[in-house]
Amino acid sequence: MDLSSGSSRNSRNRGYGNRKMCACQLPAKIFTAWTDKNPGRRFYGCELYKEGGNDHCSYFAWFDEEEVKGWAKRALIQARDEIREKKKRINELTASINELTATVNELRMELEQKKVEKPGSREMVVYR
Repeated sequence: MDLSSGSSRNSRNRGYGNRKMCACQLPAKIFTAWTDKNPGRRFYGCELYKEGGNDHCSYFAWFDEEEVKGWAKRALIQARDEIREKKKRINELTASINELTATVNELRMELEQKKVEKPGSREMVVYR
């Protein structure tokens, strides 16, 4: 059996240790697609893909051989949409918490600056 034979597609993008290499000659990284057509399907891409899009390198290859279909595809899309909605709600709640924390801190500072005289005494009380 001739070990040098094989598809040029598989051998062309192999680097050291059978690791796929992108057009930039960087080790390809595995990403996960969350599009409606390919929810949860993994693919190889340039490791700089997330940093600047793929304008600098057009390397792309599917890691998963088959497209997800049927009920599994619908379940993945539904899960993706629920996760996105929950992340949006978490971001909204985090923003509200940050606003309320800032308000509480402002009020504390105001109270610390104001010294309130206790009724019926000459003693000064400072709230903290």
